[in-house]
Amino acid sequence: MQNFSRGGIGSSKGGIGSKGGTSSTKGGFGSSTRLGSATVGMGFTKGGIGSTSSAPSEPAIASPAPTKLASTSDLPTAFGGNGVPRAQRSFLRSGTSSTSKPSTPLPAHEQAHFNKIGSTLGAQMLAKMGWQAGTGLGATGEGIVIPIESKLRPKKMGIAFKGYREKTEQSKLEAKRRGEVVSDDEEEVLPGQKKKGDAKEKRSDAWKKPKKVKTRVEHKTYEQIVAEAGQEPAASGIGQIIDATGRTPREVASLADISLSSWTPSTDPTRIPEVRHNLRLIVDACKNDLDGLAREAKALEERKRFIAQENIRLQKKLTDEAELITRLQQVTLVVDDIGAKAKELASVYEATLDDFSPLFSTLLVQYPTEFERYRLDEIVVAAIAPMVRRIVAQWNPLQDPPGLVTTFRTWKQALKVNSFDKPPDMQIDIYGTRMVANPPDTEKPMTPFESLLWNVWLPKVRTCLNNEWSPEDPTPAVKLYEAWYTFLPPFVRDNMLDQLILPKVSKAVTDWNPKRSTVSLHALVFPWLPYLGLRIDSVLGDAQRKVKSLLRSWVPADGALKDLGGWREVFDKGEWDAMLLKYVLPKLGSLLRDEFRVNPRNQDMEPLKHVLAWSTLLRGSVFVQLLETEFFPKWLDVLHIWLIQPKVSFEEVAQWYSFWKSSFPDSVQSMPGVAHGFTRGLQLMNTAIELGPDAPTMLKRPDLRAEQAIANASKKKPTATKVAPARIQEITFRSIVEEFAASHNLLFIPTGRAHEKSRMPLFRVSSNIGGKGGLLVYVQDDAVWAPDGEEYGAITLEDMVLRANK
Repeated sequence: MQNFSRGGIGSSKGGIGSKGGTSSTKGGFGSSTRLGSATVGMGFTKGGIGSTSSAPSEPAIASPAPTKLASTSDLPTAFGGNGVPRAQRSFLRSGTSSTSKPSTPLPAHEQAHFNKIGSTLGAQMLAKMGWQAGTGLGATGEGIVIPIESKLRPKKMGIAFKGYREKTEQSKLEAKRRGEVVSDDEEEVLPGQKKKGDAKEKRSDAWKKPKKVKTRVEHKTYEQIVAEAGQEPAASGIGQIIDATGRTPREVASLADISLSSWTPSTDPTRIPEVRHNLRLIVDACKNDLDGLAREAKALEERKRFIAQENIRLQKKLTDEAELITRLQQVTLVVDDIGAKAKELASVYEATLDDFSPLFSTLLVQYPTEFERYRLDEIVVAAIAPMVRRIVAQWNPLQDPPGLVTTFRTWKQALKVNSFDKPPDMQIDIYGTRMVANPPDTEKPMTPFESLLWNVWLPKVRTCLNNEWSPEDPTPAVKLYEAWYTFLPPFVRDNMLDQLILPKVSKAVTDWNPKRSTVSLHALVFPWLPYLGLRIDSVLGDAQRKVKSLLRSWVPADGALKDLGGWREVFDKGEWDAMLLKYVLPKLGSLLRDEFRVNPRNQDMEPLKHVLAWSTLLRGSVFVQLLETEFFPKWLDVLHIWLIQPKVSFEEVAQWYSFWKSSFPDSVQSMPGVAHGFTRGLQLMNTAIELGPDAPTMLKRPDLRAEQAIANASKKKPTATKVAPARIQEITFRSIVEEFAASHNLLFIPTGRAHEKSRMPLFRVSSNIGGKGGLLVYVQDDAVWAPDGEEYGAITLEDMVLRANK
């Protein structure tokens, strides 16, 4: 008899068609149980055909093949499954099977997809097996209806990162088909719609750091906890009382039974640590609460104090505003009086500005703050403007220069005349380490008084200076400028000088001629020098060239030049001395040498007077040298001839000596060389008296030049080893070039320009005093540079003279 205990065909544990299927782990074909058992025939205990277990060493007994397959009812339980007949399972789906589920309607895009792949090999194979579009896979149709879809997760994001939904639309539809509940968060939200109770989460929000949600702690009472647990609250009363004050806890009926005398305080920190810990927590919590309340109270006190201070400030401000309103009302009354006075004086023919003085004084004295804050000088100027126009129309600035100055001087504060403070030219930088120049001032609007001067006063002055004033008579214009200098703003003064006065003065200097002009060059230029400032070069340049030309053409017969002494301060000391040594001294020496004669009988003093007139202009040492060279040798020779005469009258000689000495000014007599010359004459007279009759033969002729040479040599010997003193004036190459040009009757005139590349000043070498023609040069590196084509090249002084004379 065939015995199938476990693992046969159709068995619930590994047979063909069971859950284990072929190669089940508990029997069936391909089981791992050994082949062969104690039963006879086909005895499968826990194995089957094709088992991988090792067979016994003895050969297996072949079982005869069955001739007829037994029915299901005759099979043991291992084959029949507890004797219950099973329905035949087919691989093809029956269309009338009650277990198959109906077709599920597909979405439009899935229906189009199935229509597109209907002719493919896979679809035809599934159709032959009984599958249709819209039905699930499997024998009963419980499988998926729509093919599995893939969903791309964002880059570098893990599974379910920050609530990211992994389900695809296919998985959601399959879950709904199976009857599962799909939450609202997993439902698809159409564009333009919002989820119920929450907005659609942006995909970029998945990368943001989750917000920390503060957990709110809710405290509940004992009764609430008991009520939530469904228990009845304990009855009112203390309940069981445990006395833990002693070594061993004990139960007492009431608090009165607790013996306080049995309890003694203890400092043992190990006793009841739980109670100590809880008390510490409670104390800390209470301390924090008290500290918070203290801080809040302090903040409230600070706020209260601030509010009180703010209240005081606002009350003070309110009081100040009320006082200001009152003062402004009073100022309005004064302004109305000024307006009424202006209307009244407008109808008077011979009115004066002095009638406004009381009203202006009231504004300045009683309301100085309001006058500055609200610029009431506009009211002052507006009130006097009509009358000022009438007065200026009848005013002649050249005949009455200080007109209106007296009145404006009393109103200087009301008119705000030059009231601004000029900042310093230099200031310390932000680091305090060096001085820096102030930035240029920005343009400021004119004050009302400045506007009045610009529009009323200046046009009248311009008319008079252009039409009536002559530079040859500078006194009226100088008085006008001096009288109004303190009242004129800088831009008005500059306009007056640059456009009205200096152009006329410069033209007069250019046209000045010593032979035709009735006034000296000194009278044209010097009255304006104190007011020119930086403009002095534009006027003095032409004037200095005129002076040089005048000295170059001067001859002793013309006499001393008028007002020449004033020009000494205008020129540099070295330049002045060089100019006189070059143009004047040779002519004076020639005058004394050729035209001066010492004749006691008929003395001509004119040549000497011409020379003495230059004593204050020439340097003292130069003038002494001139007299020692050209005057005293002649004078001593005549004195010697007179003293060697047989019948000489020493009284006449003394008178003659006194006459010559008195002919020299005291300033000249005090010069060392002049005093030495007269002393040498006196010594000669004394020697002649001592010699007496032997004087004609014994009295030696004086040689002043030889004596001076011997004296100079004796002075130089002890000082030979000493360092030579520095020169008073350094001789520059430019001065050499200028002297060389002057020796050839050429002018070395500055042009006021600079060479573009070297940035050196340019000069014009010309024989014309007007500066026309000639040669344009500049001096650099001890050389003269002149144009050579497009560039400048170095030339010699001789070439400079030749090219300038072409």
